[in-house]
Amino acid sequence: MTWFKERWLKVGIVLVIALVLGAAFYWFQYRPSKIRSRCLAEAEFLPAALLSKDRNEREDIIDDYYINCLRRFGLKE
Repeated sequence: MTWFKERWLKVGIVLVIALVLGAAFYWFQYRPSKIRSRCLAEAEFLPAALLSKDRNEREDIIDDYYINCLRRFGLKE
């Protein structure tokens, strides 16, 4: 108990730094990667894309949906 009383400020600073770094990792790395994978999965199984006979048209439909999905979730690209 005396150890904590002597070092409570240092422990608090370390915890705050760890919390800030964890939040930054979540917001800038983990969250965007999950959004990208979700948008790609949704785009690949669009009925319009699945029914399209032309490969270029299918890719255009998928790309358009993917970009719109990223924007909907707040990512640029």
